[in-house]
Amino acid sequence: MPKVFDLDLVRKHLGQGISPTSVVLLQELERFNKLVIRMARSLAELQRALAGEVGMSSELDDVARSLFLGQIPNIWRKLAPDTLKSLGNWMLYFLRRFNQYTT
Repeated sequence: MPKVFDLDLVRKHLGQGISPTSVVLLQELERFNKLVIRMARSLAELQRALAGEVGMSSELDDVARSLFLGQIPNIWRKLAPDTLKSLGNWMLYFLRRFNQYTT
C-alpha cells in the first residue's frame, strides 16, 4: 500500500508562486491520500473482523465480497475516479498513478 503524501512538504517544494497546475496536483494528492487512508483502514478492519476481534459490519462484508469477486469495494469506489475496471486492473492503474505522482 502506498504511503500518504505529506502535502505540507509538497507545498514547500512547489514554492511561493503556485501555478494552476500545482493547485490541481495538490487537489489530486489530497484525494489520493483520502483513498489510501480509507483502503488501509478498511483492510485493517477486515483483517480484525476475519480474526474474530471485531464484528463484521455490512460495510466490511461488502469489502470482503468485492475483493473475493475481484471488484473494487464500494467504499473505495466513492473516493476513486470513476472506472469500469476490475480490481486487478484498477490496482495497476492505482499504482501507476502513485508512480506518476512520485516522479
